Amino acid sequence: MFNMLIAILMGIVAISMVLCTARLLMGPSIPDRAMAFDTLMVHVVALVALYVVITDQLALVDAILVVAVLGFLSTVAIARYIEEGRS
Repeated sequence: MFNMLIAILMGIVAISMVLCTARLLMGPSIPDRAMAFDTLMVHVVALVALYVVITDQLALVDAILVVAVLGFLSTVAIARYIEEGRS
């Protein structure tokens, strides 16, 4: 029962990832695309965390940390790029 609930949650996150990818590709402005990319990184972290819950592979917790840090650093880089373009 618990694994079925986690599988349903993974499906919901996957659907949300498709919508974020659409916003990333069609975003009218760079800030929209940056926000979609940041949200997509959060979704990747959530999917890996749900996978860890199902499989008990604790080694993937390190991967969660790496993806979260890379997502944060890329968001900071995009924000600096946007700020440079305005000045």
